[in-house]
Amino acid sequence: MAKKRYIYVGLSLTVMVLTVSVWLAGWVSANSPDYYHQVQKNIELFGRVYQEISKKYVEEIDPEKFMKAGIDGMLATLDPYTVLVEKEGNQELQIMSSGKYGGLGMRIGLRGNWPTVVEPPFDGTPAIKAGIREGDVIIEIDGVTTKDMTISKVASFLRGEIGSEVFLKIGREGEKRDIEFRMIRSEIVVTDVVYSGIMQDDIGVIRLSHFSRNAGKDIEKAIRELKKQGLKGLVLDLRTNPGGLLDAAVSVAENFINKDALIVSTEGRTSGSVHKFFSQKSPMLEDLPLAVLVNGFSASASEIVAGAVQDLDRGVIIGTNTFGKGLVQTVVPISGESALKITTAKYLIPSGRSIQDPKKYLDNPDEILYHPEGNNKTDKGSKDKEPKEELDEQVYKTLRGRRVYAAHGIKPDIIVKQDTLSLFEMNLLRQTMPFQFAVVYAAQHPELDRGFEVTDEIADQFEAFLQEKNFEFKSEVELALDRMQEIAGQESYLDSISGSLEVIRQKINAQKKQEYKNSRQFINEELKKEVSAKLWGSKAEMESAFKTDPAVQKALEILADSEKYHAVFSIARK
Repeated sequence: MAKKRYIYVGLSLTVMVLTVSVWLAGWVSANSPDYYHQVQKNIELFGRVYQEISKKYVEEIDPEKFMKAGIDGMLATLDPYTVLVEKEGNQELQIMSSGKYGGLGMRIGLRGNWPTVVEPPFDGTPAIKAGIREGDVIIEIDGVTTKDMTISKVASFLRGEIGSEVFLKIGREGEKRDIEFRMIRSEIVVTDVVYSGIMQDDIGVIRLSHFSRNAGKDIEKAIRELKKQGLKGLVLDLRTNPGGLLDAAVSVAENFINKDALIVSTEGRTSGSVHKFFSQKSPMLEDLPLAVLVNGFSASASEIVAGAVQDLDRGVIIGTNTFGKGLVQTVVPISGESALKITTAKYLIPSGRSIQDPKKYLDNPDEILYHPEGNNKTDKGSKDKEPKEELDEQVYKTLRGRRVYAAHGIKPDIIVKQDTLSLFEMNLLRQTMPFQFAVVYAAQHPELDRGFEVTDEIADQFEAFLQEKNFEFKSEVELALDRMQEIAGQESYLDSISGSLEVIRQKINAQKKQEYKNSRQFINEELKKEVSAKLWGSKAEMESAFKTDPAVQKALEILADSEKYHAVFSIARK
């Protein structure tokens, strides 16, 4: 394993220059003397400019903001993954690295303008012991209103020193008054496995949400438990998993890859960034069939695992092309509240190919964290369609000789396209209508059986709920019509075309009334998933979603048929 190197740099300019000078003295051996002198000269220039402006500019400047602007300017010339992480963001890095934090043990998301508990609290945590429920709205934390607060800000308020106290004011469906809680923070161990269970034909499903320090152990534990239940094959769901630690990716892959096999290698500019990572233990899954699910939000560590499984012909990759992030970041502590994430290398999967998309310098997958759980669908109106592959000319081969290419991330062995959502369906999710309805309905119907179906009566109640909540949305046609009307008014054409515009609006409204009927299957699936979550927890929610998930169903079909499964590895790609 690669040794980690940390460089601490103070905020003051003097300390910064001294520290960098010491670093340069140790670093020069890996670079030319001319390059060293050029860097040293530029550091001195940067310091001189900062010093002179701070002393002589016509107005007094904020030294910290001025320095930050300089840092931001430098980083803006690099890739989007080399960033200065401060305060709450640095706290997230520390949690990922340690696998634990001081807090209450609940997942939150924005529902309207308020932070809301979106899953049942974790077992044994202060939140579950105090009686916090899914759907509870966090109104105040230590007397501070949370309205319009970002999720990261709310999380920073909820976390703190183990043993410290925090006061919450909660709004709950069915309660006339807000409920107040006094809670004591405890150690919360991060669990990256958000689901583990046996589906049909003794096929297990494990869903991994992130790659923090405990991810490998969590996967090993989950497989061990599933094997006790007669496991005959496994579906590993890495969809919408933005990645995490490189070491965690290796430890997760070790549960599937044979001992001593190469999992991933890194190549960078310096000798210290060149490493090869091999599996160091026998796989927990042994030789049982494996399917890995991926999509366009599977990135970084997810792609290392999927790429190793594919290149070593260890399992079948199912879904859509992954994100395409093949760059390695090293975290360098800068101060107690700040750290620098620097792109120091690229990683190559066992066949030798890179998974980095050469055009993927636009979006950071780490920001894709609060999509609705289990929602692996896309917006019909989204411009982020399946990208056109740009294969390099070199052909790579898997362990069994299948041809693969360096393209947009990992291309699955079996493509299962994501369902697309209409604008009506997207707005139902964005305005959290199924979630809000389920909170009320579940509280009123605790007698429901776990295998319940969404009846016409339930669907009619949901439609009435939408009217009660004044649910509205505008289609793309309506937005275009509004723009046309605005322009017509500016150009003095509105009076002459207003009659025609009104006729068009009437036809649009008539069509919109059919949206509910057209989306009935989607609505039934969402209501069943959300009500299941409120009554029986997140595991029941995911099982409900899996039953209608085309990628999961395809994986179950392939793993249950040995002939189909092994046929994948005999296909030579053209």
